[in-house]
Formats: sequence, C-alpha cells, structure tokens
Amino acid sequence: MMSKRPQKRDIEKVSWKKRLGGVAFLLIMCGIGFVSSLMTIWSFIVGNGITYLDVQDTAKLKTVLFGGDPWLIYCVNNETIDHRLPDVLEEHARTLRRSLGLQTGVLQCFDQTSSGRSVAQRFKMRLKPPLAFVVANGNNPRELGLLGLSKAEDLEKNIKPALALEVKRIDALKQWSSLCTSRRSCVVIGHKNFAQRDTALNFLKPMQDKYRLVKFVTVDTAFWQLKLEEGLMQSRPPKGGADVLCLTRDEPKDGGNTSFGAFFMETLSSSGAKSFIEACAAHAGVVKIKAAPRIKARPSKPKTVKASPVQARARPRPPPSPPAKKKVGGKVDQVGSRAALESEDEPLFEAVEESEEEETSGNDEESE
Repeated sequence: MMSKRPQKRDIEKVSWKKRLGGVAFLLIMCGIGFVSSLMTIWSFIVGNGITYLDVQDTAKLKTVLFGGDPWLIYCVNNETIDHRLPDVLEEHARTLRRSLGLQTGVLQCFDQTSSGRSVAQRFKMRLKPPLAFVVANGNNPRELGLLGLSKAEDLEKNIKPALALEVKRIDALKQWSSLCTSRRSCVVIGHKNFAQRDTALNFLKPMQDKYRLVKFVTVDTAFWQLKLEEGLMQSRPPKGGADVLCLTRDEPKDGGNTSFGAFFMETLSSSGAKSFIEACAAHAGVVKIKAAPRIKARPSKPKTVKASPVQARARPRPPPSPPAKKKVGGKVDQVGSRAALESEDEPLFEAVEESEEEETSGNDEESE
C-alpha cells in the first residue's frame, strides 16, 4: 500500500498540468477568435479604404481630378460595377493611404459627365475596362496596369513615378504654357546663375508636398526675357539674388474670360517662403494683369570680329629687268609693283564701333 501512493500522486500532478495546459490553450484560442472577430467588425464598420465616387457629382469629381491630391482610380462600367475588385486593391488600399498618402476610388469612367464627355474621353484613355489610373499634382492622369500585381511593394513601385514632385526647367517656348501659365498657380524662379536658383529652391522645395497643386519652374533670365506689366514691376523687391514670382490663373464658373494675377516674393527666407506659397495657392494679394506673361529668347549680341592682317605669299624673285631707256622730254608714270600692293595690311571684316555696340546692348536690356 505504501509503494502505490507516490505513483498516484505523480498521476495527479500530470493530470493537473494537462488540465492547466488545456485551459490555457482554450483561453488563447478564444482570445485569437475574439481579436479576429473584432477586426472583422472593425473592417465592416470602417470599410476597406476604397471610396465609390459618383460620376455625376461634378464638384467632387473636379476635386479628385484637379485638386492635386494623389488618387488611384479603378474604372468600372455597367457590366463590371458589381464585380469584385482586384485583390491587390482590396488588400492594400489602406497600406497605400498610410505609406503614400494615396486615396483609392472606384469610378464609372466611361459614363458621360456634366461636360458631355466621359473621364476616359476627356483624358484620351482606353474606352473600356480594364482601366486604372493615378492622378496627382494637377497633372494629367497616368494609366496604371494592375495585371500580375499582388504585393503592396510592387504596387507602390508602379505608383511612385506619378506622385513625384519636380521643379521643371523651362527649355522651350511650349513648356512655358504647358508647365506654368496654363496652371492655376505657378511659382517662377528667375535666375542668372545656379547659385541664385539653388538658394531660392532651398526655401521653396519643402513646401511642395503640402501644396501639390502649385507648379514650380525655373527660368534662366540670361537666356530668356520675361515681359511683365509696369504695375507689377513697381512691386518688385530690390535686386539681390533670384526673382521669385507667383502667377495665378482663374477660370470663371459662368463661362466668362479667364483672369490672371501675379506678385513677387518679398523676402527670401523660410517664413517668407511659407507665407508666399500659402498666398500663391489661395490667390491672395495678387496684382491683376491683363494677360498671362510671355517669354522669348534674348537676341544674341553682335560679336566684334577683327581680321588678321593679310600676309603676302612669298613669290620667286623675278629676273632682273634690263635698264629702262630714258626718253628725252617725255613724262613717265610711276606704277608700284604687284608685290608691294599685296604687302599692305587690309582687314577682312570691319570692327563694330564701340558706340554701336553700346546702342545694341542698350536695346537688349529688359526688365527682369
């Protein structure tokens, strides 16, 4: 009897361990199930991060397409509107919002809007599904291929180029309109050297991410002339570094004429840049101008060219001529030799007079 008791106690200890392990397992499983249930309920309440847009809501549609904020739009038509969205969008829409600040929307891109055209027609995209695009920074939409994408990293890699914020350099006349004067707000950095440009950009570029709708361009005023109205030139701050100018464009809602405005940045500093960009985006405190400013290439100045003296080529010495016979009582004309004529210094081009050069440069001077 005494030998059996320790064995019984060991069995009881093992059974209690099993019971405790089972209880712990049940608690863990219940906890996991509880958390999973909460996540399911929360996802149902807040959704998957995808917004369904009404193509007839003109105000909202303009905000999405032209407001500057990043959007990924998945297009549907009457046949595909009830289809399930691609898994890569349903699973990663919230991830895109957190990592890129990108909102995801579903839109009937092939239905007519209030303008009489569909969104696909307006931006010359394909006119039937599948179609998805990314729009940001006030730029035209960029089509996005979703086929074969399953990971958030791959999707982000394809989206990022459309979200990039750039400062464009004006290299051609057509760029001036497409990159600046056709935009609602454009900041022009006029400079004569890279140091002036870079100093101004150091203060302005940090504001780009917040004010995505404002376009930034640089203009080399050593090459380009920018014509501005007298009233605007009077508000120009004293020279010293780059000239920073805000150009604004307002399209009236009633179909009237487009109006333009502009103003200079007063102080080149962090606080000055902040208030300047805020006012430029809001079109506050602008000087009204009659038309959008134009640029043109500066005329090249004539170069002064001095010709090198003409050097006579060496000729073989002619044989000595017999002595001329003197004519008594007659007149003799003295004619120089050919070699003597060619040895004279005669310029090939006439130099520009200093007074003429000053006059030309004076005509080229423009208000910068």
